[in-house]
This record gives sequence, C-alpha cells and structure tokens, in this order.
Amino acid sequence: MEKKVTTMRDSNGNEIPLKYVSKYDKAKDKAVRRILARFLKARADLESVVADSISELQALADTKEKVGVKGNFSARSFDGLVQASIRQQYNVYLDERVVKARELMLGYVEGVLAKVGGNDAAALRIIVAEAFKANAQGFLSTGKIMSLLRMEIDNADWRAAKRILQEAIKPQKGKRYLVCERRASTQAEFEAVRLDISDCWPEDAREGRAK
Repeated sequence: MEKKVTTMRDSNGNEIPLKYVSKYDKAKDKAVRRILARFLKARADLESVVADSISELQALADTKEKVGVKGNFSARSFDGLVQASIRQQYNVYLDERVVKARELMLGYVEGVLAKVGGNDAAALRIIVAEAFKANAQGFLSTGKIMSLLRMEIDNADWRAAKRILQEAIKPQKGKRYLVCERRASTQAEFEAVRLDISDCWPEDAREGRAK
C-alpha cells in the first residue's frame, strides 16, 4: 500500500505538515515539478536525436573515400533541399611569443601614425589591437589572426611579426556542431532547423509579451 504523504519538505530541509502549507505553495510545487519532468524528457529526447544523427552521418562518412578536412562532414538529400552536417570548430591558441608579435605590429603602426598619421594607419591600429584580444576562454579569433597574416606590408618588423605568429599558432579543437538545414528550392539559401528553446515561444505568447 502506498504511503500517504502528510508533509512537504521546505527549503531548509524541514518536514512541514500539509495542513500548514498554503494552496498556492502546493500548486506552485506541483507546477514546477511537472515543468522539470517535461524538460528532463525533452533533454533525453534531444540527446537521442543528436546521438542517432551523428551515428548516421558517421556511417555515411565511413563509406566515403575522402572525408572533409578537420573532421567536417555534410550530406545532402537527393533533391538538394535538406542538408545535415557535423562541423568542427577550431580555436587559435598562441604561446608566449604572441606578445613579441603584438609589440612589433603595434610598433610599426604607431611609427606610421607618428610620422604621417592618417585614417588608414589609425584603422590598422584598431584591427591589430582587436586581433590580439582574447575571448572569455582565453582564445584569439581565428579569423582576425588569419586576416593579419594575409596582410602584405613592406616592413621588416611586420614581416618578422608574421613569422612569429605563424610559429606560435597552436590550433586546438573546440566544440563540434550538428546542423540540420532545409530550403524551399535549390535557388534559396539553407536555413538551420533551430533546436533552441528561446526560438520555440508560442506565437500568441510572443504577441502578448510584446504588448
């Protein structure tokens, strides 16, 4: 026989008799626990979706002689309207030599500004300074660093800084992303199917929230 519940535990760990718990607190407790159950089920379903999708893409990748570089792989439906991909993100980590490269590049820019000034040199200083700003995880922007390396400037310090950067770069694997996209026609752009809870807000609730 199921034991009858006669108390509810409060946030301090005390067992409170039900007769002392308000109707609102009882209703609130039930509501948040039902929501938790839905979230846990959705999380488990989503983990299953990801695992099954990765398994299918990996099986496809194994049948190809040549897979995309750096762990990237994508497959497209026969009509070209659906695409699923595994995308590997890489972060750029630079060792202590990055300090010297930054000094040389900024030194060159400051020298140009001191001699002739100009908007171009001022803009370049901003580009260099931003490229050497690390994000919250301590990594530099791959795109910004590569942009500096592509710049051809006839200056010994700049060329030396580029050599230092090339030697100091230590790419590290970041997150892997599973993406499913679709489009209305082969002339349209692909749009990702977003599995984002903030993107699933009911339309009537959106309208009510905006009022």
